[in-house]
Amino acid sequence: MKNLILLFVAFVSFHFSISAQSKDATWDNTLSKNWPVGFVPVKINSSADGKLQKAVLYKSIQTKPQPLIISLHSWSGDYLQEDPLAGEVALRGWNYIHPDFRGPNNNPEACGSNLVIADIEDAIRFAIENGNVDITQVHIIGASGGGYATLLAFMKINYPVKSFSAWVGISNLEEWYFESLGRGQRYAKDLEGVTTGGAGFNAAEARKRSPIFMDFNPELRKNAILRIYTGIHDGYTGSVPITQSINLFNKLLMEMYPDKKGEAVSDSLKLILLEKRMNPPGTHENLGNRKIHLQRWMPNLSLTVFEGGHEMLVPQALALLQVGEKNHLQPLNILTIGDSNGAAENGWPAQLRKLFPFSTIINKSVSGNTIGFDNLDQEKLNTLKNLDSYLEEAYNELGQELDFDFILINLGTNDTKKVFENRQKEVSENMSILVQKIKYLVRKNQSKIPEIVIISPSPMDEQKVNQEKYGGGDLRIQKNNLLLKKVASKNQIEFLDTYTSLKNKISEKTTDGVHLNQKAQYEMAIEIANYIVAK
Repeated sequence: MKNLILLFVAFVSFHFSISAQSKDATWDNTLSKNWPVGFVPVKINSSADGKLQKAVLYKSIQTKPQPLIISLHSWSGDYLQEDPLAGEVALRGWNYIHPDFRGPNNNPEACGSNLVIADIEDAIRFAIENGNVDITQVHIIGASGGGYATLLAFMKINYPVKSFSAWVGISNLEEWYFESLGRGQRYAKDLEGVTTGGAGFNAAEARKRSPIFMDFNPELRKNAILRIYTGIHDGYTGSVPITQSINLFNKLLMEMYPDKKGEAVSDSLKLILLEKRMNPPGTHENLGNRKIHLQRWMPNLSLTVFEGGHEMLVPQALALLQVGEKNHLQPLNILTIGDSNGAAENGWPAQLRKLFPFSTIINKSVSGNTIGFDNLDQEKLNTLKNLDSYLEEAYNELGQELDFDFILINLGTNDTKKVFENRQKEVSENMSILVQKIKYLVRKNQSKIPEIVIISPSPMDEQKVNQEKYGGGDLRIQKNNLLLKKVASKNQIEFLDTYTSLKNKISEKTTDGVHLNQKAQYEMAIEIANYIVAK
């Protein structure tokens, strides 16, 4: 490798909770520097000035080349700043790089300089040379100062990136200086450091580094996609007013889609959004279960104003990237009914929410649930006896005027416990009754019958299961799956076999032989998602 030094130094391992990160992350928090296993520090020789630039790299271990995510750090951060996207990238098995690009934006070398542009390009090339990258699937993403850098990269870098995803970014540094000054925020002082080295503020230099004042080159961004996201409360509860995103969208709309001028966000609508922090007409759509207040969507350019503040919605952010041929961006209403694998914090319904960011997924999974047995002598763990309340709650949560597109049923693991060993004939019979009851109750609700799918109970690892409770359960599951497929056919619904693929290397997918780990839950969700898209 020419002029490139790769430091294979393992980071300290830690248990990475992506759900907690996405909920609590503040997008300019520079204190936390923990990383998942497999993410390593590297050094890259700058093509611009020869200085070594640092980054964090993750190489996909998949057999086939995988997408590359270039995640750009926030305004005051650097390459070591903890990134909530990292664990999600590893879960997907993609490649990743988190470059420094001259660190915090408080000096002339950082913040949109030519050195920054070169550093981002160098990082892309380094990741491709040292990773397992599908070069047609290179994606840049960032929030806050990383959102600014993403917009900057869209306007300036000389590399055929497929998509740019900018969350709560800054497009006009001159305006942001005064917005920060008026709010008493430290970013004004940073911009003085950037534009003069600390001797006051230079507006001309700020404009020179601002994406909104840069020329758009259609040849440079041929077939590239830019998605802009901003939280409606940012500027109030956060540091970047929503006009920073809206104004750049309007500028690019005029240049990329001159025949779509009517899609521009008018000054009057901007004022409504700023004053009311909502759009009274609104939309019926959600993003990650957050209300969308305003959306403008073109094939290669979009703006989404969502219910939120100064944040990126993790883990939905990665699903919004147009990776591969599968399109999971349609807004669907999905009800999931399952047991502990579905009820788990990282269970397959939670993974499904990641994959369908614009969909509403209501989960009625209960740990210990069966299809039709009183598990542990408790009626509350019998789905047949509780289906009425499940559906009533689900429709109330969805909205009585709306319908479900899919009802996904993943039950049957607990029905194969040893205590029910001599009642296995009832399992498929109970499932048939359950399906018929769902159809009856949906009609009673005066709703359309959704696509009902029986998902095969997941495999057990007989070497790990508690033999007293589950011994022989996997063989019973195999037999029941054959019968459940017949139940689906007889009732004119669908049967989805996820058992077969999950069974492969099952010992790596569960610690207790019954409950799937997060990676396996994601694998299961991918199969379900691909099935839904195909339908």
